[in-house]
Amino acid sequence: MITESSASGETVDGLRGYRLAIATQARRFKRYPAQAMASGWAGSAEIRIEVDSEGRPRATTVVRSSGHESLDRAALTMIEAGALRARLPESLRGKAFAVVLPVVFNLDDE
Repeated sequence: MITESSASGETVDGLRGYRLAIATQARRFKRYPAQAMASGWAGSAEIRIEVDSEGRPRATTVVRSSGHESLDRAALTMIEAGALRARLPESLRGKAFAVVLPVVFNLDDE
């Protein structure tokens, strides 16, 4: 499986482009959990998404927790929704790969 640290050249550009495409799509699905907001919780989670060689998102996992389960769940949901709508770059077609995206929950941004 290709990761950003193991890729080179055109594939690196494809991974970066795909990360950007996911992030762009995922922003539409960002929901700050009400309990987290009311409790004043903030944090940053890193979400890893694995994509199969047919371009379908498969496994989505938290690789670094925000410290709050509700924020982690919201981050997973957001990234999964974005990945389902993101356009796969040509350079990644036919390849299995994984990317990691950060999701920041900051009360000042809400």
